[in-house]
Order: sequence, then structure tokens, then C-alpha cells
Amino acid sequence: MERFARDAAESAKADALLRGAWELIDEFGLESGEVCDATYVSELMFEDDANAPAGAREFAAHRLLSSPMGGIYFKLKAKGTYESRAADQIDALKRKAEAESRAAKVEEAFLDEIKAAAAAPAGVKPDRDALWRPSDEDNDARVRRLEALEAYALGEKFHSAGEKAMADDLLGKLGFTRSSEGALKTLISTGTWSRHENLSVRKYGVQIDFPEGTAKACAEVLSNEPVDADAASRVDLTYLRAYAIDDAETVEVDDAVSAEALGDDGQIRVWVHIADPTRWIPLGSPLDAIARQRATTLYYPTEIVPMFPLEIAAGPMSLGSRSDVASEAMTVRADIDREGNIMDFEIMPSFVKLDRRWTYDEVDVELDSATCDEGLRLLYKVASARDERRAEDGSVTIILPENSVNVRGATARGGDGDVAITMSKINGHTPARMLVSELMVLVGDVVARFGVRENIPLPFRGQGEPRLMSDDEWDGIPEGICQDMAMRSCMTSSTSGATPRPHSGLGLSAYVQFTSPIRRYADVLAHHQIKAYLRGEPLPFDEQSMENVIEDVGTTVGGAIRSQRETSKYWASAYFDAQPADARWTATVVKFIRGDDLVLVIFDDLGYETVVKLDRGAVLGETLTLKFVDADPHAGSTNFARVEA
Repeated sequence: MERFARDAAESAKADALLRGAWELIDEFGLESGEVCDATYVSELMFEDDANAPAGAREFAAHRLLSSPMGGIYFKLKAKGTYESRAADQIDALKRKAEAESRAAKVEEAFLDEIKAAAAAPAGVKPDRDALWRPSDEDNDARVRRLEALEAYALGEKFHSAGEKAMADDLLGKLGFTRSSEGALKTLISTGTWSRHENLSVRKYGVQIDFPEGTAKACAEVLSNEPVDADAASRVDLTYLRAYAIDDAETVEVDDAVSAEALGDDGQIRVWVHIADPTRWIPLGSPLDAIARQRATTLYYPTEIVPMFPLEIAAGPMSLGSRSDVASEAMTVRADIDREGNIMDFEIMPSFVKLDRRWTYDEVDVELDSATCDEGLRLLYKVASARDERRAEDGSVTIILPENSVNVRGATARGGDGDVAITMSKINGHTPARMLVSELMVLVGDVVARFGVRENIPLPFRGQGEPRLMSDDEWDGIPEGICQDMAMRSCMTSSTSGATPRPHSGLGLSAYVQFTSPIRRYADVLAHHQIKAYLRGEPLPFDEQSMENVIEDVGTTVGGAIRSQRETSKYWASAYFDAQPADARWTATVVKFIRGDDLVLVIFDDLGYETVVKLDRGAVLGETLTLKFVDADPHAGSTNFARVEA
């Protein structure tokens, strides 16, 4: 009986039997609306099989009527009874079944292709565009599935419920884990994403590559030098000894400094010369629009991604880039007394020539020399006086070590090859760095004062008063790194807007960033406003339009900051994951996160901060010996455990 039914269910034969029975019923059998059963249909199907085993014909007819193909010709009514369908309905159902069959074959081929890609050795993965190619055959389902899988892999905040459902469906059919982690592993295993894929670039829409047409726009600027709108008013300051102080690898020189003693009363005149990118890039031009969209230069462990194309940024924009001619600049002059007070100031477009480029290390050595360069000596004297002046006005100085991660063999987007990761501690509080930092803050003070005095909408930055703890709480925290960490926790978030606001962290009544217009678009806005005012022209931005641009730029910068932070955490995690199993580090407990066993520590030799769950309580300031336990770089998690020294 079973064998008879199996033979009848063979695809081609089944269709012939069902169609034959349907045609007989349609022509000679039931009236419209009447029903039949398996016994009736079996007599029509198997009238030539009289010698079939008892009950086999009825059983086979029942199996055929109950099958998907049977549903095309007959519609189930009450239990065990069927109604024959109309011819046009049968044709429609057949077309639908054929389409579903084709789709199933396409789906099966697609799943096999994905599985094969995941199983392929590294280096021979299929091309991403070929694997996820658009196709009329599946109505571009591959593309939609890739988009859903990528969104799912980024985490809960970055995908919709529909994308999650689509991705889970695909992962389930592939036999992979249905989760964001499963989606990530699938994308990496198929070669769609790289092994070190930078998820943060995707999460925050960070622009790594310059858009099409950028090279042409740069070439236009370089071959057809724009008219200098400030040519008539530029002050020739090429007689000054102008020093640029930067890291050794810096290629975009956006500031230089000069100084001279004014007389016996101890006043020192300081000039800070700032690159003048708006001399080359007019407001609203293609390169200006690109810079506004990017908003800031990005600093990743793998590379620096500039806001302006380097052909321009390290070219004519950069101070001293053309050794044979003076550089156009915006110069801020300030006369400073012994107590660090600003006695007079001026902002002017200028011409300057670099006398020398110093590294921070070279300046530190020079400042410690008995024969220190006179210009550097005066600049350091001003910086020290300004630091003390701001401290008296309530500024907050937090001295914590800085961690630096450097990666070779990958890019800002990631990479698949072998990488070399190094980690080190940076001392960001040397005399040279304090000198430069104070002079940059001085410029921000002067520009803000000018904006307030002349009622110019500028991208002012502010910070509220710290949320200080009680004296008893403070006295219970060890001096040094623990108190610095506690003070950092007390600081409030900074704000930006077109109107002045106090900056408590700097001890200033108003502050405007102005010294990095090659690297920060907010500085570019300030340059446009100040230069237009000095020329006596209408300001490019009124208060409301300035607020709007500040908000847009701030959103982009916020994403860039988060991207840089998450990328550094990824590579730090990868660094520790690659260390020998017997590696040990000493770290200082600087803050309690919860109780006394979940603590924030800073590695003594690396300046690296991380949260550690301890097996027993610790005390603030305690030195621990830690070993690496495990890491999930893409999740940004690295786990350590305490070991006995």
C-alpha cells in the first residue's frame, strides 16, 4: 500500500493523476458546489489498476489530495471531502507554485554560496560585491539581507526590528547564531567585513574617504590661486622669529609663536600666528562644504584622517609650507603683564615666516638649558604666568597619564593582514606642552573678548562649575592620581553656542577655539566671522545661523569622538590579547565603580585605564599586579584578574 502511494506521488505522475481526475469531474462528474472524497477520486485516478492491494487506491488518492499539488486542483472542504477548483484558479495556483519553486532554488543556491564563502580559507574569499550582488532573480533580496545583517552586527541602537527579524531569519537558515555577534562573525567569515573591521566608522557615519570631485577641487585651488580678500590689510610680521612647536610627525603646521620683552615693567608681547585656510577656501565652496561635513580631523591608532585634503592642508594652508615665500596667517597679539593679565590685544591678518620648527622634546631640553633661546624663555614665562592667573580665577588642572596606541598593518576602516600594535604612556604635562597649551588658551581668551566687545556671534565654548564633593569625601581620597581622577569625575560637560558662556574648567569668562582651523571646522567658522568684521563686511552668520551650524558640526564631532574612543578600545583589547600568557602589569586603583571590588585602574607603565572586577576588595591608591584573562575586541571589552606579586 505504502509503495503504491509513493509511486503515485512521483511528481510528474502525481500531476497527471490529479489533472486526469479533475478533468473527468469537470466534464462528467459533480455539479457546481458538490464535493467528493478520496474513494470517489481514486476510482477516477486508478480505474486501470484494478489489481492494486486492497485500500491502496483510496490511500494513494488521499495522499495526493492532501499534498500541495493536490491543493492546486482540489480544495479541502469538510473533513475528508474536496471541491474541484475552477480552471483559472488552477492556472494561478500553478504559476504561484512555480514561482515559489524557483525562489526556493534561488534561496538554496544563495545559502550554499554564503556557506561556501564562510568556509573558504582567508585570502580566497569571494568579492563582497559579487557575493551580495543585486539581482532581479530575487528582487534584490541579497542586498536587503546584507543591509539587515550589517545593521544587526552594529548593535541594538543601530538596527530596526525589521532588520533584526530579517537577519535572524538568514542566520537561522545558515545554521549560525541568531545574535548581533553571530551577524558580525558571519560578515567577517564570509569576507564581507575585514577581520579588524572598524565598526565605529559604520555606527557613527564617519567620513574616511573624500567624496568624488575632491581631487579636482584641490587642483583648481592649486593651479588658480584665489584672490586674497585681506591682501591690503595683511601686516608684515616676517621680521619676527616665529617658532612652530609640534610632534615630530606633524605635517599640517597650523600655528607658530613669537615673543619680545616690552620694557622694564615685565610686560611681554606675544604673537600667535595661526594658519589661514579661509584665504584658500571660500565659504560655500566645494572644499568648504567637504570640511563642514567632516567637521574635524580624526586621530585613529592606525592613521590620521584629515578634515581638509592633505594636498591643501599640508600645502598652501600650512605655515612654512612654501619656504621661498611668506605664509598668510591670522595673528593674535597679546601684551601680558607679570601676573598673566592681558593688558592689550589685537587680531590681524598677517604675513609670517617660520624661523624654526621645534619638537616638544627639543623645547623641553632647550628650556632646561642654561643658554635657553630667548624667545622660548619669554614664551615659557608668559605661559607660566597665565597658568597661575587662570588658577587664581578657578581653573581646574587635572594631571593624569595619557595612553597611546599605535597600529601598523591596518587602516581606519580595519584590515585582514597581520598587524603590529604598540602601546605607551605619554606625559602630556611637560613644560613644552604646557607652553603651547597655555598660548592656545590665551588665543581663545583674546578672541572671545574681541567677540564679546564687538558683539560678534562666534562658536563659544563653555563649561559649568564642577560638582564638588564634600570636604570629608575629598579628604578620604589619596593625593595625586586618585584626587585627579576624582576631580575629573566632578567636571561637567562642555557646551557650545553662538553666545558667550563661562568656561569654569579654564577659569575664563568666555572662550573660543581659534588655533586649529586646518583640523576643526568650528575654528573655521570663527575665522570667517572675525575676518569679515575686520574687513568691515557683513558677517557671514547671524546668531541663529551660527547656532544651527554649531549644532550640525557638534553632532558630527560627537560621532567622531565616540568613533576615536571605541577604535582605541578595540586596538587596546587586541594588544592585550596578543601578549604572552605570562605577561604581568602593575596598576593603581584610582576609583571605586561599585563597592570596593569593581574598580577603575590605571596601568603604571602604559597609562591605560580599565575597569577590573576583583576577587576581593581593594583600597584607593593600592598597587595591583594584573594578568590578562580574555578579550572581545569588537565589544571593546578586556578582562584582567589580580595575581599575587
